[in-house]
Amino acid sequence: MTRVVAAVLVISWILLGMPEVTGLDVWVHDALPRPDWLRATAYVVSLVLGPTIGWSFAAVLFVLAWRRRDLRLWKALALHGLCCATVLVRWLFDRVRPVEYHLPSYPSGHTVAVASVAFTMIVLLHRGVLWAVLAVLVAGFARVVLEMHWVTDVIGAVLGVTGVGLVAALALGLVTSGRELVPHLVRPRRRP
Repeated sequence: MTRVVAAVLVISWILLGMPEVTGLDVWVHDALPRPDWLRATAYVVSLVLGPTIGWSFAAVLFVLAWRRRDLRLWKALALHGLCCATVLVRWLFDRVRPVEYHLPSYPSGHTVAVASVAFTMIVLLHRGVLWAVLAVLVAGFARVVLEMHWVTDVIGAVLGVTGVGLVAALALGLVTSGRELVPHLVRPRRRP
């Protein structure tokens, strides 16, 4: 079942990036109020929750894996790298941003970085799902408020990281089932 969920997420990620801009994107862009205090807060959030957190997390994982000689941490570093690599598809989609900017929009790099850290931490610790979801939501919302991304750029980043992350975690042997990642959120299976 986990493989099916991963496949659906990856396919959804690809399909969501195909249209240049969706009606949802335009509606959210036009309807979202952006007072100065919200823009200032979003700017600070984007400084903290962005690519820097992804690189810092990778560096910490590398040092820990090297010092402890722990294969599981090396695999987690590989998982994080594969999740972060989902941002590279932005040149395939080449979607324009709501504002003029030199990089393509889909998927959101800031959201990819935060989601990659969050997903890797969940795989390693088997907890923290709610904090991870909150961090990703806050980072994504900040990018939309700053008009750096469309809302589907943020949604696509989460779909891509989660789908690729599930495939990679299974392939690396870090998990055998998605149920391991969120055991407290899944009902136990009934015995026949």
